[in-house]
Amino acid sequence: MNYKLNVILLAALLCLVSLGESTVTAATKVSFPYTPIGVASWPWWIAKDAGYFQKHGLDVDAVYVGASPVIIQAMLGGQAGVGAGGGTPLITNILQGGDIVQVATMIPYAIQSLIVRPEIKTTKDLTGKKIGVSRLGAIPHFTLQAITKLYKVQGVNVVQTGTTAQGLTSLSQGLIDGVITSAPNTFRLMKDGYRELVSPKDFRKLNFEFLINGLVARKSFGAKNRDIVIGMIKATMEGTREMFVNEKRAKAVLAKYTRQSEAEILDQSYRFALDIYVKDPTVTPSSIQPIVQQLVESGLIDAKLANTTPLSAYYDNSYIDEIKRSGFFAQLWK
Repeated sequence: MNYKLNVILLAALLCLVSLGESTVTAATKVSFPYTPIGVASWPWWIAKDAGYFQKHGLDVDAVYVGASPVIIQAMLGGQAGVGAGGGTPLITNILQGGDIVQVATMIPYAIQSLIVRPEIKTTKDLTGKKIGVSRLGAIPHFTLQAITKLYKVQGVNVVQTGTTAQGLTSLSQGLIDGVITSAPNTFRLMKDGYRELVSPKDFRKLNFEFLINGLVARKSFGAKNRDIVIGMIKATMEGTREMFVNEKRAKAVLAKYTRQSEAEILDQSYRFALDIYVKDPTVTPSSIQPIVQQLVESGLIDAKLANTTPLSAYYDNSYIDEIKRSGFFAQLWK
């Protein structure tokens, strides 16, 4: 299924969601496309279930979308003003004249793993193997590109598998030799005998940092709906805090949305999350620069255009700065 069809389907879903509201409420209706089904979406699930969006006057319809490029395209098409995002689609949208910028970061470095069949023992064994990613140009694809570059591997066959569930199914059926995925799927797969060939810890050891996920917004939308963007950031960070302080609720929410019920898997995912989430969502240039560099080196963006575009063009920290001045974060984490 190509991007255009995905965007059309997402637009139809978001329209149906809006038509479903038949009564006037105090809360503002917000369509929120997000990805993935994993630890990276945890705070939004908590914020939804715990009522933090409602607390800030927002009636949020969280719509799962299989890949970040589809989210960006839907937002550019006017189907949503704010969404989940980061990585390569953020960069390419700006360089192509789009107005979607990063407004908050929750995880400023790689948290995805390369999970492979047990007979694949080293990165050298990846040559000629089929590795699944959700979509070309999406964050899992970028992660795989980074792995092949960092470990100097050639001849890897990239396979688009679609959604998280489709990728895992392709691996279990032997259609691919490995998949880029994140917790709790990583822990589930390792328990089933698969091997974690490259982990987030390996990225940290190699000092490889890039913005994996957070909140993005259209500048034109934010200019007219600043309170919505700020409310989304606040609710997201309240969901993050709840994850830190309420282990029982956090695990219950993760089990609900990922359909993982094993206590061991939930516990591993929880400890993993506490280690990767940041308490200050300010976007840093250092989390974006490696993405631009990788895209240039891969020939996916124009080097001259990238080099003349300041890193500040990809993000807007004014929302975070305003929230900080209000004392919200200081109160939240005291």
